[in-house]
Amino acid sequence: MMPDAGVAPGADAPPDTAGGCVPGLAGAPCVLDLHDAAIAGCEPGAVGKLRAALDERANLGPLWSAGRALFRTDQATHVAGDFNGWSQTALTSAAVCNTDLFVAVGPVAKGYWAYKLFDGQTWSLDPQNPAFAYDDFSGNLDGKNSVLNTPGSGKGHLVKLARACSSALGNCREVTAYYPRDYTAPETGATTYPVLFMHDGQNLWDDHDCCFNHTGWEINVALDAEIAAGRVAPVIVIGAASTTSRNNEYGLSPTAMAAFMTYQVEELQPQALAQVRWNREKVAVGGSSLGGLVSMHLALTYPQTYGAAASLSGAFWPGQDQGFALRDKLPVYGKQALAVYVDSGGNVAQNSDGAADTAEVRDLMAAIGWTRSDSPSCAPGPNALCYHFEPGATHDELAWKARTWRFLRFLFPAT
Repeated sequence: MMPDAGVAPGADAPPDTAGGCVPGLAGAPCVLDLHDAAIAGCEPGAVGKLRAALDERANLGPLWSAGRALFRTDQATHVAGDFNGWSQTALTSAAVCNTDLFVAVGPVAKGYWAYKLFDGQTWSLDPQNPAFAYDDFSGNLDGKNSVLNTPGSGKGHLVKLARACSSALGNCREVTAYYPRDYTAPETGATTYPVLFMHDGQNLWDDHDCCFNHTGWEINVALDAEIAAGRVAPVIVIGAASTTSRNNEYGLSPTAMAAFMTYQVEELQPQALAQVRWNREKVAVGGSSLGGLVSMHLALTYPQTYGAAASLSGAFWPGQDQGFALRDKLPVYGKQALAVYVDSGGNVAQNSDGAADTAEVRDLMAAIGWTRSDSPSCAPGPNALCYHFEPGATHDELAWKARTWRFLRFLFPAT
């Protein structure tokens, strides 16, 4: 399981066993000092302390402090990125004191920097760094770059978490998290965050090759802007990719959806939460279309787990003739202590984009006990039902991207 890249102790936390450095990225200044001491005299004990400190930070990515960065590589290679004009020679890793420990240390200013490794022939992502960014440069075959995001950059970043597999469902899915700005800063190492789980995780981010060339939701971009403006509180977003079984898992088959919901609550979420600094409060869940439908079912079925749900252009029609549609289930679920956001585009008269279905669900929830208000004038709370209608909006990621700020401000208002 991928370690939390932002782990840092409180003031009374013990140091790790390597050179007296505090754990995680918070120990970067100490590890850089260990590096300087090791190369100064090549004393075996000093090199051993450096190696142990780096081993304890395997898969956390580069270490940065006070304008310097340390990259560990498997062999001698070049480190090229935005911070050095993508020079193929400016920063090269080398063996420390003729050992098999390879590092590159060089000047890197405070900021958000994309980079890659270059061995003289092939560009590659940094295998020891879970942080990444999408890149639509035609020459980048990966479509991604590794990222060094220093404290004070003003931006959050994406991180690849461990894959989540299910023997019951017979599939695995990629899991990506958004960390808010300064998540890895030493001074916020003890800070915990609310968590939002979202469906269709491959469609959530600023991948310009995604989603029929619509790009994704760009929720990471929206959060950077909203957090910086003081309108949204820092939040971790975790998106698990959907699979070829998506439609059945998200609601077309009640049996498959029930199995997926059990997996979501009992396997996926605990595994993912163990990898991030979660505040231990109820999480939120959200999605669009069928992802919005299963989000509502999850939150209403497991109110002990979820404190909020968001459904954008929810597909509320499955089961409408068989008695298992959401409108049929709402009286059974009853009023729950949930903040709920629902919206649609389209046309109510034609029920395009599920506009009429969404209005019906809105009214049924209000009748059961939720208090309706309309975005952007929605206040959060366990009785709050926030609604928005965007006339003519289409059923795609571009439309959901345009409305993302509405549910973020409602569910995670800055205090």
